[in-house]
Amino acid sequence: MKQLRRGSARRERGAVLVVSLIMLAVLTLFVISMIKTSIIELKIGGVSQTAAINLSAADAAIDNFLSLNSGRFAPSWLTAAGAAGPAAGSFAYTTANNAYGALGSAVVLVAVQLGCGAPKRIGEQIGPQNLQAVQFDIGATASGSLGTGVAVVHQGVQSLAPSGSCP
Repeated sequence: MKQLRRGSARRERGAVLVVSLIMLAVLTLFVISMIKTSIIELKIGGVSQTAAINLSAADAAIDNFLSLNSGRFAPSWLTAAGAAGPAAGSFAYTTANNAYGALGSAVVLVAVQLGCGAPKRIGEQIGPQNLQAVQFDIGATASGSLGTGVAVVHQGVQSLAPSGSCP
């Protein structure tokens, strides 16, 4: 019987080594897979953060534009020159005015007059003294410094104007 034990022990010496090497190879492949997955998740998180920063920067640009030009929205205001026109610096939205400029967002603003005429509300005054309304679209396009995404935000503005202001 002693000889049987010695013979089987000699045959099993390399089995533990082979099994441990296979387990090590499987664990190594698992770790490599997890590293690749975490790298992809980090890239997704970075792009998502950049998109959120760009959206916030576009929103901040529109809010700043509205506060700089409060009360100036009138018919043909965008084409007027001098004091009746846009406030100084309202279209040149620099990183000094941009709360998110330190994070690398650049913002471009575009304001367009969409229409001018009678307001479309029920119960408005009818006659020679009725008010008119002018509508504007203010668009802000924010992009990151690395070119990793663009956020576009549009804000509509309607302002009432005296009768006869619209051409």
